[in-house]
Parts: sequence; structure tokens; C-alpha cells
Amino acid sequence: MRMAEQALASVALPSWELVLATGLAALLVAATGFVSRGTWSRRVLFTAHVLSTIVHESGHAASAIVTGGGVYLIKVTSPDGGHTIPWHPSWFSSVVGAFAGYAAPPLAGLGIAALLAEGKVRPALVLTVVAMVLVLVVSRGLLTVSSVAAVGFVAFAALYWGPVEAQLLVAYTEAWLLLLCELAGVWVLVTARIRGRGSDSDDAAHLARKTAVPSSVWILAWLTLNSWAIWVAVPLLWP
Repeated sequence: MRMAEQALASVALPSWELVLATGLAALLVAATGFVSRGTWSRRVLFTAHVLSTIVHESGHAASAIVTGGGVYLIKVTSPDGGHTIPWHPSWFSSVVGAFAGYAAPPLAGLGIAALLAEGKVRPALVLTVVAMVLVLVVSRGLLTVSSVAAVGFVAFAALYWGPVEAQLLVAYTEAWLLLLCELAGVWVLVTARIRGRGSDSDDAAHLARKTAVPSSVWILAWLTLNSWAIWVAVPLLWP
């Protein structure tokens, strides 16, 4: 019981220096999704996009389950790429599932920001560990398993062994990464269509086929949602 109480206890809000430093670090990571990653340092930073990718694919899986379906597997193929094989019992379920991918990271980031605003850094880390354990059950492939396990281990290590400062560092970095990194994913959809090379298999194209609503409308919806999440989350994250 005491351990549970400690896990749910609130902590003092961090200094503005930590919030700014974690935000700038996440911004650098997100920027690698918009530019060439030719240098070694950029490639290292780019690997942190895998957190957003895991949550993106988890969004597909969770929405399928919530709407009465299920999921066969989740696979991460690169820091910014992956696929989920769900099954959907209805048209509505398939539409929600396709939309949920790009919506999940910013909403998850906003949820963590809301917890951190109340000093609930430990509950945020507990939720991260639980989510990664659940994702691990349906993960397939070495890259997927190692990526999910790494995210879960970092959160668990900070929670179990780390001082409060380390817990704050991990939780605030996670929130910023989820809020910012998916913008690069949406930008990929935009640039592909500007260049006339839009994929027939991406989420926007899938939604367009399912609903007869143009893919550009869905892309704009994701961009609006992500921008709104950042707008609301920044005041929550700032101490």
C-alpha cells in the first residue's frame, strides 16, 4: 500500500530551466523529421521519434479494441514508421481506427501535461510503463520489441531508482516529444501530396476511401488537433 501511495503522490513542480531544456531538446528531435538526417548527430536525435511512432501505432490498436475489434500485431519498422494489423467489426470502427494514429501522440502528450501540471509525475510514469507492457504483448519484430522495452525501461528506471529530478526529466521530455514529433509525420503527408506522390496506403488515403472525404481534410484535422494540443499543453507544462 505504501508503494502505491508513493507512486501516486504529487511532487513539486520543476524549475523553468528544466521545462525549457526538455522542450528545446524535444524540439531538436522533432526538427530532424523535417530536414535531411545525413549527419550522425541528426540520426541519433531522430531515433527518439520512435516514442511517437509507438504511440501512433498504439492509437490504431487501442481504438480498434475500444470500438469492439482487436489487434493482431504492432510492428515498428523505423523511428518514424510502423504498421498495425487490427480487425474492425464495423465501418465506424475502421474510420476511428485510421484517424486515431496521428491523433494519439498529441492527445497522449496533452494527457501527460495535465498530470504534470498537478505534480503527478509518478502516475505519468506508471501509465507509461503499463502502456508499454500492454503494447509489448502484441509487438512483433526485434526493433519493435526492443523499442517498446526501452521506452518502458527508461520510465520504470526513473520511477523505481531515480530521484525526483530524474523522474521530472523523463516525464517532461516524454510529454514534449509526444506533442511535437507527430507534426513531422503530418508534414510528410503534406509534402507527399504537394509533390504528387501521395501514398495509397497511408492513413489519410485510407480515410478518404472509407468516407469520400478528401485526404487533405483529414490531414488538416490532424494538424489542427496537434496544434490545439500544443496550445493547451504549453501553459500546463510551464511551472
